[in-house]
Amino acid sequence: GHRVILLKDSFNNSARVVCCCSLTFDLSALSTSTLDLPSEGGDATLSDIEQCYDIGRVVGDGNFAVVRECRRRDSGQTLAMKIVERSKLIGREHMMQNELSLLGSLCHPRIVRLFAHHHTHTHSYLVMELVSGGDLFEAISESGKFSEAAAGLMVSDVSEALSYIHSKSIVHRDLKPENLLVGTRVSAGVCRLKLGDFGLAMVVTEPVFTICGTPTYVAPEILCETGYGVEVDVWALGVILYILLCGFPPFRSRDRDQEELFQLIKQGQLHFPSPYWDSISEEARGLIRALLQPDPTVRLAAEQTLQHPWVKAMASACRQRALTDRSLKNTGDVAAQPERLRLPAQTNSEESQEMKTITPQTLMSLSPPRPRSPGTAVNLLFDWNIRSRSLLCVFRTTRLIPCQLNPWMTCSRCNLLSWEE
Repeated sequence: GHRVILLKDSFNNSARVVCCCSLTFDLSALSTSTLDLPSEGGDATLSDIEQCYDIGRVVGDGNFAVVRECRRRDSGQTLAMKIVERSKLIGREHMMQNELSLLGSLCHPRIVRLFAHHHTHTHSYLVMELVSGGDLFEAISESGKFSEAAAGLMVSDVSEALSYIHSKSIVHRDLKPENLLVGTRVSAGVCRLKLGDFGLAMVVTEPVFTICGTPTYVAPEILCETGYGVEVDVWALGVILYILLCGFPPFRSRDRDQEELFQLIKQGQLHFPSPYWDSISEEARGLIRALLQPDPTVRLAAEQTLQHPWVKAMASACRQRALTDRSLKNTGDVAAQPERLRLPAQTNSEESQEMKTITPQTLMSLSPPRPRSPGTAVNLLFDWNIRSRSLLCVFRTTRLIPCQLNPWMTCSRCNLLSWEE
């Protein structure tokens, strides 16, 4: 009386097992969301959809759908269109209904947004936010591993999304790198993430016993069939953090044996092998231990993870570095050849016609220049010439970078001297 769905697990090369009741849903009940499409008869036609959207190149594909870039013809807005062949959903219609009903109720910057859905007799078209940076699995494949700061920022992003859906009693149940989309890459090795693919998500009001998920990320309480809730998402986040910092999962079978993998997960014995973990801080390891607690009652919650000191410190450092990198890049674009800032010397004897190089002490004594327009400030970017010990600087007008600076105080990290009224 059950169906078994097998989906590939990228890290352990094994199958994802989804057991679900063999229920029948009528997709014709999913009425077409109205943008400019006709609603006569319940279903739209492909011609109707193409009149509203210019459907372009493929940007992704999966087991049941292909995702194409599209553009609204009336506004020119660029979006993503997930096109699902309805014949492939026979016996799995509930996955589509879950995604539509749950995503339609969610609005958060760290969650991929669903704007509309339309249905023909053969296909369903989900119009979604376009997230063009690929997914986290691809980023891990490219980078191998990430710095603590970058990992902390990504954990912060995912924790925000999880805290939001958990507050609505929604459990995702398939949190993994393939379902975390890269919204932006703020600097080298630093990704901002958005949570997507709510096909297995559900509202939980009591313990759930359905076995589902992806083997590498599945929580022990799912395997033990003792009933589970939103805590399974936090376990998966702990697995992802472990992978981000070292490049491989915490529980793995040398022979790629799924039963052995499941036994290791249920035992929950964590190891941080050398040399891969030698440079990783004890604070990061402590957070992983708290996330990968086999007992869900003592496992950290998503909101607690978001407020964890290591996560807050790493995310803050990463954001600051990204701002600094952007500032350096912008300054380089404005002035490839910065010149020295010089002031007239005191008017006496032969020095009256000379200019002398400003020192930081001299600069601090100056009256700060006034911003050119409200909400902007003049930043001076300093670069010391090792030979002459002279101070090089560049004037540029930009929005003040939030370095927590007092007027005319330098930031030791980014070497920015900023002033604001």
